Amino acid sequence: MEFTECVKERLTLTLKSGLLCAVILAPTAALAQSPETVRGEEPSPVTATINLDSGADAGAADIKPADQGKVARLSSHIQSKYRIPEARARQIVREAIRNGKRHDVDPELILAIIAVESTFKERAVSRVGARGLMQVMPGSHKGKIRQIGGAPALFDPAKNIHAGSQILVEYLEDHSGNLRRALLNYNGSLGTRSSFPDKVIRIYHRLQRVTVEG
Repeated sequence: MEFTECVKERLTLTLKSGLLCAVILAPTAALAQSPETVRGEEPSPVTATINLDSGADAGAADIKPADQGKVARLSSHIQSKYRIPEARARQIVREAIRNGKRHDVDPELILAIIAVESTFKERAVSRVGARGLMQVMPGSHKGKIRQIGGAPALFDPAKNIHAGSQILVEYLEDHSGNLRRALLNYNGSLGTRSSFPDKVIRIYHRLQRVTVEG
């Protein structure tokens, strides 16, 4: 009888120990079999917000050696003409080149719009609420503003230039490549008499000469 009770106690202890090990090891086994772990993939992002680099060196990694001379010439001209720090001038020029390639538009045209719209003041706000370097209207382009993280993101040079370049290209397409009409549309002065296109085009041509001649 005593022998039988002893065997029962040992069997009970062994069973409890086995169950405890199973509980401890189960999460580890599940993790090892996780699809993300097996494939080495990251979980899918849960936001549709575009992640764009910002900061003094934003876009530097995307600039090819052949473009370095263009960056130097344009940023030197902008720094001297508009009295802004060298680092900020370089950042803006890099973003203009980066977005020019992304959206198939001349970076000098992007920079010319910035020159007229905000004179390179990244926190500029117009009397009608247009924001940042390219003076983008948050209420008129809600989808694009949502993609970059909301209206406050328009004070980020990289995100502002990204959104502004997209808008410019859409207007160029809407007007079959007619730059003057696209600029009037961009400025909100389509159908009126405005000197905005002439100012932008004049600076655009000047910046093209800077790029070529230095």
